[in-house]
Amino acid sequence: MWEKFKKERLESYLEAKAEGKVDDDIVDLLDLINSFDCFVTLSSCSGRIAVINLRKPGDKANAEFLGKWHKGVDAESIIKAAIKSRNTAWLVQYPPIIHVACRDLEVARILMNIANQAGFRRSGIISLKNNVVEVASLERLELPIAEGGRMLIDSEYLEYVVRCANEKLLKGKEKLRRLHSALESFQR
Repeated sequence: MWEKFKKERLESYLEAKAEGKVDDDIVDLLDLINSFDCFVTLSSCSGRIAVINLRKPGDKANAEFLGKWHKGVDAESIIKAAIKSRNTAWLVQYPPIIHVACRDLEVARILMNIANQAGFRRSGIISLKNNVVEVASLERLELPIAEGGRMLIDSEYLEYVVRCANEKLLKGKEKLRRLHSALESFQR
């Protein structure tokens, strides 16, 4: 049963990778995870900074991306994206996240511990159906910056917030590197 499930999920991953739907800077880590008989990745994001248009706070179902960046961004690019907003433009920085199905609960616990030691402190088992571990971190930033195409914050504060977002993004990328290193020494 596990072998069939892993084969199907691995095919989905390889298809998404071939179509460029997987973040470039996380591919090596996902390939490593998927090389183990006991793991298969389900979804991932290497972390990003984005400007999203929301009609009202929390209305993510109707969110519209006005710009997104996986490798850092400057304040000018944020402004260009934010002034396109018809409603409220939010500057958001999301940490890396990876969902991994595990062959059994014991392996899921091991992966969760490895992820925690690599700095992914919000990691945990989120589903017992396929022993799914969510590898997640705490670095996050969400801030309304424009309303109806007009900036709500001054340029000095925006520069500061963008610098913070970029630092948090880099911190998440470093945790991905630590996770990769930790998994390289994991016994197959």
